[in-house]
Amino acid sequence: MKIIDKIERQINALPIDKIVPFSYIKLKDVSKDTIRKYLHRLHDRGLISIEKRGYFKKIEPFNAFLFVYGSLKKGFDNHKLLQKYAKRVGKASTVGKFAMYEDSFGNYPYLVKEPITKVIGELYEIKRKELLDKIDEFEGAPEYYQRKKIKVKTHKGVNLAFVYLREDEEIPKEQEPLKIWENNTDYKVHKLDSFLEGLH
Repeated sequence: MKIIDKIERQINALPIDKIVPFSYIKLKDVSKDTIRKYLHRLHDRGLISIEKRGYFKKIEPFNAFLFVYGSLKKGFDNHKLLQKYAKRVGKASTVGKFAMYEDSFGNYPYLVKEPITKVIGELYEIKRKELLDKIDEFEGAPEYYQRKKIKVKTHKGVNLAFVYLREDEEIPKEQEPLKIWENNTDYKVHKLDSFLEGLH
């Protein structure tokens, strides 16, 4: 049996939310440093929560899927938010049709419930509730964006996933709806120039 499985077995014997020291985990011929390293890994996987230095508790399992289509995608500005406690499932597309538009400077996209096209993005599996809370805060939900569940499709099949939508947004008449958001810098500069020209 692997070390991590042995540690997991000891954790599973604990009641939910009981805070215990790292020294609770005892394995023959395994150093404290190695045990600490594995406990941090299990924290990232959502099995335990490290409370303060040297203490942890077993937590209620949490599992949710999140479909992202803008700056949270891999290689984009805000992807770092997802790097730690989310596992990338892969490229994904919405099963239903939506309309995707950009803010006036092309800084970020948003979805509206208008059946125009399937939108392409990425699917992530989230193992810790506080990450979803953090993303809600980042997205300004529920005031600015609303977090809803939709069906999305990946190479692994169809999943029910959270997505951030703008429910009461007016459809911009001057924009063509997008299928995929590229975050093109030249395009942004052109949009800014056009906006500034309009001010003269």
